Amino acid sequence: MTIYDQYFLFTMITVIITRVLVYVYNKPSPTIKNFRTHHWMFGLMSTILLFCISNYYTNIYLLSISMGIFLDEIGFIILKGKSHEDNYSPESFMILIFSLLLLFILKENIVNFYQ
Repeated sequence: MTIYDQYFLFTMITVIITRVLVYVYNKPSPTIKNFRTHHWMFGLMSTILLFCISNYYTNIYLLSISMGIFLDEIGFIILKGKSHEDNYSPESFMILIFSLLLLFILKENIVNFYQ
């Protein structure tokens, strides 16, 4: 299995695990000074951080996990969701599937850019 396939597989597994955990443990995300955080924010921040330090340290598995945490709520972000139900709407799933398809197409470019 190539590093590109591993990247995509780990991202997919992360999305699935995150989806299941958020669905089963439906708890509000932490609020910091009236600002409600979501796990996609941590995924986006860690993805950006990993790209920033890629000249010094690269770990494709950390990148795929952070990307998966971000992509899990991509439909919620695009649809400007407000509730747990918005994250699990058919429209949100379609956006997630489209995003994963796009990730599959671009996986070699992303990994090569990262390394």
